[in-house]
Amino acid sequence: MSTSEFTDDEKTAILRFLGYPDWVSLAASVQLGYPSASQPMYLVVDAFKRISPTARALLRVDLAECVCIEEQLSQARSRMRATKLEGMTLNPNEANQLRGELAYWTNRLADDLGAPKNPFAASTAGGMPGGINAKIV
Repeated sequence: MSTSEFTDDEKTAILRFLGYPDWVSLAASVQLGYPSASQPMYLVVDAFKRISPTARALLRVDLAECVCIEEQLSQARSRMRATKLEGMTLNPNEANQLRGELAYWTNRLADDLGAPKNPFAASTAGGMPGGINAKIV
């Protein structure tokens, strides 16, 4: 895998798998603070600048695994309506197992980057989408 700087597309994909939006700037209407999703995001953005070339190669492996698993999840949806296909019994737990694999690889991506996943992301923590997703207590 390449040790060169991350492309913008790779950065966007890493942000997405870690549960962060890829904002160019915050909305002008946000005047009293930052949406929760952006609070720990600076750690990810800063990590892009600090990560070693060797670690970039490892992160690309992690990212490739995440993309592969996401594609498999998309393909698995077409099989959800059947229990057997041409004499083969389908795995009824395939989608959940793939989600577990995706969770493993996104955790590995976060660990290798040295930055946290978004704890408020709707995709992993049940938060509200759009970045303003902190739990109000």
